[in-house]
Amino acid sequence: MVKNVWIRELRAPFLLLSFIFVSLGTAIAWTHGAFDPLVTVLTLVGVLALHMSVNVLNDYFDYRSGIDIITTPTPFSGGSRILPSKELSPGSVLAAGLLFLIVGASTGIYFLLRFAFSPLLVAILAITLISVVGYSHLFARWGVGEFIVALNFGPFMLLGTYYVQTGTISLEPITIGLTLGILTAGILYINQFPDTQADMQKGRMHLVARWGKATAASRFKFLIASAYLVVVIGVITSTITPFALISLLAIPKARFAVKHLSQHYDKVMELVPGMANMVMATLWTGGLLVVGYLISAFLPLAPV
Repeated sequence: MVKNVWIRELRAPFLLLSFIFVSLGTAIAWTHGAFDPLVTVLTLVGVLALHMSVNVLNDYFDYRSGIDIITTPTPFSGGSRILPSKELSPGSVLAAGLLFLIVGASTGIYFLLRFAFSPLLVAILAITLISVVGYSHLFARWGVGEFIVALNFGPFMLLGTYYVQTGTISLEPITIGLTLGILTAGILYINQFPDTQADMQKGRMHLVARWGKATAASRFKFLIASAYLVVVIGVITSTITPFALISLLAIPKARFAVKHLSQHYDKVMELVPGMANMVMATLWTGGLLVVGYLISAFLPLAPV
């Protein structure tokens, strides 16, 4: 029973995003001739710990602010409901969030020492830690939460993973990271619609709250289209492998999410299929990109 509660508190299914993204960054490094299993494991541990930390701390701060008490919960929005239902104490949730933060920061410090405090790693670690701690009560309120999510779950995660494998900087993981960052921000974006009124009451002015639901829904298609446009441009400019085009097979899932949002943006439970498809579109895109880079790794004559 307690185990199931913590699985829900950690939002375990969403952790698959970090697993796939780190795998993708590692696969890109592999196509460039670098792969260290220990580094891969440590990167996964650190990234997953930070992802769990932001999930748990977000739940804690949303409960303290009162947002989760007035939202209508869905499988993808409205918080975990664990704190309002008193299944866990606020103190234990805060302690868990800080523990995961320490684990993630510790792996980051290890890589800082290993790479002699590389300015790139210093910047990535510093911004990531600030993002984890400040997301709920700062960045989400300032209307830049989507940008913070896109940055951390996109270029930073992919470039950081690539750098600790290769010790070099490349435009390739940044480009691929931009696609994944946009899609991950898309998950946050569509999940905000059911909570918009509650968020506004508590001073959280994200993009949906600022633009209004109708306008935000109409702009969603441009956000999602830009993610796949990055892939196409990256291939045309030879920035990324042509096998990355396999990721376009995930477009039907993304298109469903866009269409569903346009039809049900002012509803709650009716929007759940759209939110589910947005998650699946992101997972499929990341997974297909991993497949594309594995194909590229095994075909040395293919352009990289």
